[in-house]
Amino acid sequence: MLAKVLAPSATEFVQCAFDMDEFQYEGQFPKFHKSKEMVALALDLYDSDKTVGIVDESTYELHLDPIYPFVEGTTRSTEA
Repeated sequence: MLAKVLAPSATEFVQCAFDMDEFQYEGQFPKFHKSKEMVALALDLYDSDKTVGIVDESTYELHLDPIYPFVEGTTRSTEA
């Protein structure tokens, strides 16, 4: 089984998460990703060989760098 995690910054999901009829993003967030932009970020993560995609809070760019780079590339032996 393979799972991937996308950790976005501000998105249009706020309205859905708080079950609000409407939410004014302008003025609340300096920038936010719209639904189609989030789909593009998710596809970038899906198409990569990385497990975690983090959206930088200051630049709103997707980073596919490992969270713990000192263990990247290590494998766990399943042999007893």
